Amino acid sequence: MLNLLYLLAAVSFIFALKMLSSPKTAVAGNLTGAVGMLVAIVATLYAGGVVDFPTVLAAVALGS
Repeated sequence: MLNLLYLLAAVSFIFALKMLSSPKTAVAGNLTGAVGMLVAIVATLYAGGVVDFPTVLAAVALGS
């Protein structure tokens, strides 16, 4: 399951880069890349043991 999520994220990054090459599809490419990043982050957090939840909340608070 985890490898499938990472594969989905990688494929979405590749499509996002392709879509960013044209002004007509750049907005969709940006959204595709953002969704790919969300999938990658969720997959990493799903894997567990990498970071704990309070650390993620602190990083989000600092980044906002």
